[in-house]
Amino acid sequence: MTQAMDVQGRLRRGERALDASRVSDLGRLGDLDLRLETTTAEEVRSGGAGWTIRAGYAKTPFGVCLLAEGPRGICHLSFPLLKGWSRAAAAVREDWPHARVLRSDALARRWATRIFRNRFRRGTRAVLRLCPRGSAFQARVWRALLRVPSGALVSYGRLAKAAGVPKAARATGSAVARNPLAWLIPCHRVIREDGALGNYHWGPARKRAMLVWEAAHRDGALRDDAFRPGSKSSAGF
Repeated sequence: MTQAMDVQGRLRRGERALDASRVSDLGRLGDLDLRLETTTAEEVRSGGAGWTIRAGYAKTPFGVCLLAEGPRGICHLSFPLLKGWSRAAAAVREDWPHARVLRSDALARRWATRIFRNRFRRGTRAVLRLCPRGSAFQARVWRALLRVPSGALVSYGRLAKAAGVPKAARATGSAVARNPLAWLIPCHRVIREDGALGNYHWGPARKRAMLVWEAAHRDGALRDDAFRPGSKSSAGF
């Protein structure tokens, strides 16, 4: 196995990071502070009634993503397998069925540029609010995931312990699988106890690509500006 995929070493880094961190709503991604805001019971019941959600396509190092922003922050980021805007809008409405969904590829491209450039600077940090629909338990697991740094890995069991539910590794795995914010809430950094990469909603090849890309940035093999999305999103989406 290559240095970029040094699984055991990256697991140890993930465990040390979780041991040293405090429970927080904040995570870090490049020059962004990620703030996870929990949805209220009323927001879940209303299905986003009264909300306007702007969603669009953007290129990323891992394929075209669908990104959506609601009134309280980014609420959806996925890698669509099927083309067509009607399918994309339906994917957003799975969580927010009563929201008004408007297309804005320009907004998606702006956020993709910021999210995927993996740049670290002093004095230029900004807060990116995340507002995924989820239960209190899911939010607890997602907060723990936000504390796993880029280039590190964590097992399901260790993640459950970090989330304060050490006997709920299976339920923790379900919460990881229900993550509606690919990459931002880094479920790709979770692997099986035996070191196998395991499944990923958007495909094992994409998961491996994400992990190798993060490791390459950590080791300095890629420049900070390696990703520069074009002015137009992929044709056909």
